[in-house]
Amino acid sequence: MKTIELITINHESGEEVNGTITFRSELDICVKITSPYKGLSRCKHIPYFSRPHNSFMTDYGKSTAKSILSHLYELGRYLEDNREFLALQRALHFYNSDYSDPDCQKRFFDSSFPFLIPNGTRDDVMECLR
Repeated sequence: MKTIELITINHESGEEVNGTITFRSELDICVKITSPYKGLSRCKHIPYFSRPHNSFMTDYGKSTAKSILSHLYELGRYLEDNREFLALQRALHFYNSDYSDPDCQKRFFDSSFPFLIPNGTRDDVMECLR
């Protein structure tokens, strides 16, 4: 198991994106973006039945980490570009800023983003929006 490994990509937008692999094992990998956005992370898991074919400790893990970092950058950029819209959506979906109702969260994420936000990343998104 390896932890804290720095990664850098050049996104197709031309911007350099930095992050860290905060956890890496045969079956799991977690990546956190550090620049130009902060506070967003994502983990992936390889199911046991795929383990003979894949491992995050190989080049597959490195390419997966770069892909995750690219998606985190796109999410951060969407949050920045649509901050006003997302504030209105939050007010519409969450009464008295109570973010605990899972049905409200589902409706918020389904109606506010043009792409899927993984469950493990939703808390990070809510924290960034506060």
